[in-house]
Amino acid sequence: LGFVVSRAPCNFSSYQVRTSYETMQTLVAISLLWGVDAFLPAVLHPNKPHHSFAFRQLATVAENESSSLTADNEQKNDQENEKHAQAILETMASLKSTATDYAHQFGLDPATEGAFYALFSAIQKLDFVRQQKPFVLRHEQVQQLAWGNDPVNWPGFFAMEPDLAKALEDDFLDAARGSTDNRKGWQITDVSVPRGESFEEARMTFDDVQSALDKGTVIFNAAGAHISKLAGPTLACTDATWLPCALNLYITAAGKRTSAPPHTDKQDVVVIQSTGSKHWKVYSPPNPADKPQAEMFARGKMEDSLPLYLMESDLGCELLLETSLYPGDVLFIPAAFPHTTSTIPNADNDHPATDDTSLHMTMGLDHHIWELDYLSVRRLALRRAGVADTALGRMMDDENAYTGACNELPANVRKDLFAELPLGFLNEEMDDTAKSAMMDTVTQEVKRISHAVDEATASQVPDSIWRETVERVRQQGVELLDVHRDMYLAALEEGRVREQEEAMTAHLHKDSDATNPAPKVIMSPERVQRLSLFRVKGFFDTIDQSKKQLREWSYGDQTAAGGVATPAQGGDAASTADLPADWAFTMPVKVGDQVEADLGGAFFPATVTRAVNNKIFDVEYFDGDRDTNMERSQIKLLKPPKVTAEKDEVDTSGMTPKQLKRWKKQQEKLNK
Repeated sequence: LGFVVSRAPCNFSSYQVRTSYETMQTLVAISLLWGVDAFLPAVLHPNKPHHSFAFRQLATVAENESSSLTADNEQKNDQENEKHAQAILETMASLKSTATDYAHQFGLDPATEGAFYALFSAIQKLDFVRQQKPFVLRHEQVQQLAWGNDPVNWPGFFAMEPDLAKALEDDFLDAARGSTDNRKGWQITDVSVPRGESFEEARMTFDDVQSALDKGTVIFNAAGAHISKLAGPTLACTDATWLPCALNLYITAAGKRTSAPPHTDKQDVVVIQSTGSKHWKVYSPPNPADKPQAEMFARGKMEDSLPLYLMESDLGCELLLETSLYPGDVLFIPAAFPHTTSTIPNADNDHPATDDTSLHMTMGLDHHIWELDYLSVRRLALRRAGVADTALGRMMDDENAYTGACNELPANVRKDLFAELPLGFLNEEMDDTAKSAMMDTVTQEVKRISHAVDEATASQVPDSIWRETVERVRQQGVELLDVHRDMYLAALEEGRVREQEEAMTAHLHKDSDATNPAPKVIMSPERVQRLSLFRVKGFFDTIDQSKKQLREWSYGDQTAAGGVATPAQGGDAASTADLPADWAFTMPVKVGDQVEADLGGAFFPATVTRAVNNKIFDVEYFDGDRDTNMERSQIKLLKPPKVTAEKDEVDTSGMTPKQLKRWKKQQEKLNK
């Protein structure tokens, strides 16, 4: 009462209020003093601030307790990281022989890809994805404790020169650049635009990348599929975890105060620093219920800002880990955990400050990307059973299932619903008994979670549908796994072919130097057809077909009257039977349409943000990334556009706002 009447300014964060029992006793005593010390002055002099003795005592206690809590949490987090690191290192040591054999099997380096295989096998065996705990491994620890002091060649494995420079010379690669404003969502733009219409003029160059580094972080998505040297680590990650995985490459100039604003990702990621250094802060996730229409796996991207000061105050995000990574170091960050980075030189006792460009590889464990989680299994089972999801909605293909009512569920139910299917779910080496046990476990778990979400909808799904759905999801997951393995093996093979070709022509430039440079790689028609943009596309076409088959299976033979509407039944959409076979890549696309867009050779969910004459498009992807100036062939409609009821049957979907306004005025005049 004294606090309220005195109107003394007091602003303690929720973090500071989480005090110990002893401190609470002190606060109670001070509150009694406050009643006397603050009440009378407030009544007598209501317009004066009253920083009384009681107020000063309370502020002092809270400040001391906050510092104590911060130190205690740091110590606790350090102890947890040490425990996790020790478990990973011990498991890696036990797998060294197996990992070495794996590397030899594929003609890879045991000290590089073999060590990667051991790392990801340890993550899979210890189920760190389910534990949802970030951790750090130092290169020195891996080399000494896990690899018996044998070399682990992660430092400098992939560098700007010669590796990236050569990859750009040998191939036709694409990259994006991330923004650096930590007050706004992470924005993505193109690194370069074609300088002309010829093949050489359209290629991105090493100079383009270096110029882009002045403005932000350069990102090569799906680099493991496009760059041969990175295919080996990506294959090792995929094989060790029994999961379709991907590798992205991130390059940042030294001295960037913000190299990536605070954001979350849809993947569990394993970061391996190759060159330079990068400073990381990793936080606990914000409560999704505070902003249910935002996807928890894409916070801090595009229009959704996640500034640091809000995370540390209003959103209650706890700083779990703050560290600098140096060449060969490893960092694990669970999906949906906010993180931010910088490249300000930060010397310590073991690592002198450096102005080297930071380059790190991020391995994505892509459960949520490929819908290998309980939310997706539940959604498919309800569709298959013809049950409308009255609890969560979001049943159509063009709706984001990770937004809306699902974020307002009780925290424990939401956590279970968003959880990934077990690592090893797609393991093709399981015997029949182990496979049956795995299917039983996952089926019972998705049923339990679905009943916790909403008893009414879950009880309408027959037991046979739950089991059938789990088996069908596994079937598709294995298909995706096999496609990814083949894609990375093809990249490795292409790298070996290029090495042989270079060996055959080495005598032509053995005397090359700065004044007499080696001739450029000749792009013969045969070699052009082997470029990664053509090679990778075929694999992702297969992936798209697999996704389509699963989607069609989930709808079965349902009609709109019988339960869940299929994509072609939404409203007055056109029937696909009356459309050309390539309608998804040719029919008009307008701003706001939910589509799938080509990202590094693969098609992923996106929203159209700009459309010019049905030829040029900008899109925003499901995870907040953005692409610009895309061609119609790179945009795939998920359902036919609606058929207008206009008697003159004029298609207005491709009109600009000005053209549409003029057309409407013409119609108004005609109708008068």
